[in-house]
Amino acid sequence: MYLCSGMKQENVRQQLFRKLKRENCLWSYDVSKMHSISDEALIEHVMLYLDIDDINQLFDLFGYKKVKRVWLERVAPQGAMFRNYNILYAWYYFGAKRPEAYVKSIETRHMNRISAA
Repeated sequence: MYLCSGMKQENVRQQLFRKLKRENCLWSYDVSKMHSISDEALIEHVMLYLDIDDINQLFDLFGYKKVKRVWLERVAPQGAMFRNYNILYAWYYFGAKRPEAYVKSIETRHMNRISAA
């Protein structure tokens, strides 16, 4: 499904924001301003705390490349706590043939960058 209008996109964004707010997943943000959360933070929080239907909406709203980039940069490196989610995402959304190894390599690369800094 492709979203055809800016108004529909804004409605989907608002719906996802409200759901995250209701689940108390945005405790570190000023939730009185929906636009205070970046696209990247919205994608990250939806992938970490909401369900598959909501994640599917991210792809319609932001496109495959942006969702994958945010997943690689902000979600996949989070380690053991979210590893099972990330293995599912690697396989289901991003077509990894060996999702466990793929997620482990992302985590390792992230830790190596932190160590080098």
